[in-house]
Amino acid sequence: MLQQLSEERKVILGGDTRADSPGHCAKFGSYTMMDLNTKTIVDLQLVQSNEVGGSSHMEKEGLKRSLALLDARGVTIYSIVTDRHPQIQKFLRDNITQFYDVWHMEKGITKQLHKISKTKDCQKVKTWMRAIRNHIYWTAASSITGPERVAKWTSLLNHVQDIHTHDDPLFPKCLHPIRSTTDKSRWLSGATPAFYKLEKALTKKAVLRDIAKLSPHHQTSSLEAFHAVILRFAPNRNAVQVFVDPASYRAEILKINIPPELSSEYEHPDKEEVIASYVSRFNQGRVV
Repeated sequence: MLQQLSEERKVILGGDTRADSPGHCAKFGSYTMMDLNTKTIVDLQLVQSNEVGGSSHMEKEGLKRSLALLDARGVTIYSIVTDRHPQIQKFLRDNITQFYDVWHMEKGITKQLHKISKTKDCQKVKTWMRAIRNHIYWTAASSITGPERVAKWTSLLNHVQDIHTHDDPLFPKCLHPIRSTTDKSRWLSGATPAFYKLEKALTKKAVLRDIAKLSPHHQTSSLEAFHAVILRFAPNRNAVQVFVDPASYRAEILKINIPPELSSEYEHPDKEEVIASYVSRFNQGRVV
C-alpha cells in the first residue's frame, strides 16, 4: 500500500489516536493513519506515555512517527484530516495542509448551543440547533476556499433574523427560495439575549479560524468506525502487552484449535453445471 501511495499525486490521509483510558492517565496511545481515498489503514504507531513526558503528548508523537515513515517510503501528502487537537494544529501549521473533521466541529458547537438554550430568554435557540448543525456540513461541502466557508457560516446570523442578503461578496445572498411567512415567532431578533449569545458563540475568533479549515469532502468517520471495531476486541480498559521476541509464544499459538469455515460443511457444486441448469429453465416451453 505504501508503494502505491508513493505513486499517487493526491494522497489525502486521516489521522487519529485512541488511548487505553480516558483523561490524562493513559499509558498507551495508538495512532492510526488512514488513506481516505481508499479507506485503508496505512500505518499504526504505538506510543507509551513516559516516552514523551505524558499522555497528552502521545497523539503528536504518533503523528510524527507516522509521517516520518511515510516520508521515508516516498509518500507525498496532499492534505491530512484530523480533529482540532492544539498540538497537532501547531505541528502541521508549516508542514502539511490540514483540514478539520466536520463532525468534531459540529459536536463542539452543538454542546455550546445546548448550554445557551438552557439560559434565561434563550430557549428559542434550541429550535435552530438542527438547522445550524446542517449548516456546518453544508458550509464545508459547498465551499472551495477558507474565506468562502467563513462567509457562508456567518450568513447564518442574518438568516435566523429572516434576512437573506449579505454584505460579504463571497456569499451575497442565501441560495434557498425566498418565501414570505406570517409566522414571525420562529425568527430571532437582533436585540435579544438569544441572538446576542448565539452571535458570540458562532463568531469567536477560534471558531471562525477553524471553520475556514473544515474538510470539504473527506472526513474521519471511517477511521472512527475502525476504532469502534477495535474496541470490541481490545477495550480501552485493558492494556495489551508488547513482546519484543514473540518466538517463544509461537508454538502455543499454533496449538490453538481453529474450527473450519461454515461453508466447508457443504459440498460445492460444479460452477458450469449450476450455470447450465439456471439457463436451461428459460429454454423450457410454456407450462399449460
